[in-house]
Amino acid sequence: MLNTILRGHYKIIKHLGGGGFGQTYLAEDIDLPKHPICVVKQLKPTSKEPFVLETAKRLFDQEAEVLYSLGSHDRIPRLLAHFQEGEEFYLVQEFADGRDLTHEIGKGIRLPERFVIDLLKEVLKILVFVHERGVVHRDIKPANLIRRKADRKIVLIDFGAVKEIGSLAVDSQGNTNLTIAIGSPGYMPTEQIHGKPRFSSDIYAVGMMAIQAVTGAEPRRFAEHPETAELVWRDRVPPDIYSPHFLDVLDKMVRYDFRQRYQTAREVLEAIALLAKDTSELQTIVNNDTKQQAVLSTTAQPNKTNLHWVKFAIGGGCAVIASTIAAIAIFYKPPIANQATNNSVQTTPQARPVSSPLPSISATASPTKSVENDYIETSKFYYRNSKYPEALTNIDQALKLAPNSAIAWERRGMIQEKLSRYKEAYDSYNKAVEIKPDSQVAKKRIDDLVRVLKLSKPNK
Repeated sequence: MLNTILRGHYKIIKHLGGGGFGQTYLAEDIDLPKHPICVVKQLKPTSKEPFVLETAKRLFDQEAEVLYSLGSHDRIPRLLAHFQEGEEFYLVQEFADGRDLTHEIGKGIRLPERFVIDLLKEVLKILVFVHERGVVHRDIKPANLIRRKADRKIVLIDFGAVKEIGSLAVDSQGNTNLTIAIGSPGYMPTEQIHGKPRFSSDIYAVGMMAIQAVTGAEPRRFAEHPETAELVWRDRVPPDIYSPHFLDVLDKMVRYDFRQRYQTAREVLEAIALLAKDTSELQTIVNNDTKQQAVLSTTAQPNKTNLHWVKFAIGGGCAVIASTIAAIAIFYKPPIANQATNNSVQTTPQARPVSSPLPSISATASPTKSVENDYIETSKFYYRNSKYPEALTNIDQALKLAPNSAIAWERRGMIQEKLSRYKEAYDSYNKAVEIKPDSQVAKKRIDDLVRVLKLSKPNK
């Protein structure tokens, strides 16, 4: 197939993959200036009987029309052409240049809650567009989501409906059926396996992908509860890493009974928006409490021995309340959900450990340090994924909690360099050296910035 020219336009240059439904190739359009790259999908019916080919042709044309209409969305590759050559059918689509999400999700790595929520929002917004046009994707999984190199946005590829052509069987009376269920094991709910996909089937797949992101485990590894048939997965999530209500949203996305799931992508987005709203409201409470603590500390002027305890008290009779507010601020990983949201989300009845919404505080624990590390790790993750503004936001939060963290100042310098803010990077590295004079990373970056940008090196 390599170097074959289809329709006098599309020269096959690379085989990308394939399976029972057909083969996928990278091609260049030699009929256009600069020979732009495109993707060619070759689909072959399982039978060469005339009535099978006739039915396949009709189905192919119908699905091509759907793909043409979906291509008006910026996150779905445009269909450039569709045609038949002999007994084979071809789709030519826009090439989404980037890497699929298998490079980000799974492999034993748990992703930060904020990153998973951002990912969910991106995918679900595309699904709102798709579902409102009456289309079920049927094969949502990390391999079919591309992070576009040009702008780091998510692109949804490889709609499942067109794959029916490769698994089509037609009897002599003209009745059609599929020889293989369309979809991928682990991401397909029961009704889809039985050949009856619906919009909530796509929501199930997105939920499984999010669960994969927070557990680091492959979907097929999850057991089913013997009585409810619900997935047992929350035992794989360490307590207090993710907010309980966020996990409840994921639970509802993957309910065994499709009637108990969110029915539309828009419903899931609304549930996620509630999480963000509660986080904002709780942060306001925490900020107000912090101000009250500051006033109390200034006016009371306690001695050093009692200072730690005064921070957790608004008045002698309110110490317990203030401690609870402080515990919420410290231990809930953002985004944090208010208890009021729980009524709007049905949790899954499955065997799993029940995590306490407010973890106990040990006498030796350092909660501020824990939150600082959480912000630093989240910043690192965004940095690795080239989301530098988000990385900067998180590292700045870490520095608010720990202004004398040399590591945080080093990370801030690295992020500022990526944002081409070289003077700010230089200042951040200098701050790291002030705190930790033997910081080799910061010293090297200072030397490089001085040499390249001709900045004045401080006299130390």
